[in-house]
Amino acid sequence: MEQLKLNYQKHVLVCINDRESGDCCSKVKGNEVFSEIKSWVVNSGLSSRIWVTRTKCLGFCNDVGTTIVIYPEQKWFTKVTLDDIELIKTILEN
Repeated sequence: MEQLKLNYQKHVLVCINDRESGDCCSKVKGNEVFSEIKSWVVNSGLSSRIWVTRTKCLGFCNDVGTTIVIYPEQKWFTKVTLDDIELIKTILEN
């Protein structure tokens, strides 16, 4: 085992879970939300400060939008849509 010493200030978890039946984040554009956030982080030169990770189910499935968690602040957001990306960016910049 090897421990990594990383110096990220924030870690963003974006659910992209997919299931055959019922609500899930992939059906409400979880992948697209992840891609938008990840692209913004890279294009803004923030990739050394903010780590963005795709996850499976975070437990808040719905038919509106994906679930996002931002650490270390422990901020949980459900029903996140592409329309919410600007607000997420603002939260990540602070």
